[in-house]
Amino acid sequence: MLGEGHHGVPKGMLAAVVTHLVCHRPAPAQPAPAGVRLRRETRMPAATYRDLFRLIGRDWLWTSRLMLGDDDLLDVILDPKVELYLVESDNGPLGMVELDFREENNPQIAFFGLTPAAVGRGIGSWLMPEVQRRIFDRGAKTVRLNTCSLDSPKAIPFYMKHRFEAERREVNIFPDPRAIGVLDSEAAPMVPAL
Repeated sequence: MLGEGHHGVPKGMLAAVVTHLVCHRPAPAQPAPAGVRLRRETRMPAATYRDLFRLIGRDWLWTSRLMLGDDDLLDVILDPKVELYLVESDNGPLGMVELDFREENNPQIAFFGLTPAAVGRGIGSWLMPEVQRRIFDRGAKTVRLNTCSLDSPKAIPFYMKHRFEAERREVNIFPDPRAIGVLDSEAAPMVPAL
């Protein structure tokens, strides 16, 4: 455990405060925005997944799935206990949700994100209750997710609006994905690279 005070972070590394949240019942359903739908994807190629993951998470420094080789990534996203959903319109993908049921009695929203073009259009306010309902309809008593201090400043208020409560925090120290070439040097301009 870290003690009080400031703690140095080596060059080329980042530190993020991770907040774990839990929900005990779904938020009220909202109508789907016109032309937007949620579709389960069961055969997404690794490269296609990475492209969408990068588009959604680039400025929030999402990296975990980008660090996996093709076989390891496909082992996760094609696992029968992992459900991948695409948020779509006729013009293409608007976002994705990855639900993880691998840990018995502890379902998690592993990833929940919209493309930059989809943010601010009310899609998330429809999507979160829809995702929660799908999990609770399977008999779950809780739904968990986590976010970190590198995410949008609107993330935690959004989750709390949808009945999530903060449960615990931890610090994650990891290589800056820009320093190791996983993301381009212009990603996440609000987080200076050192």
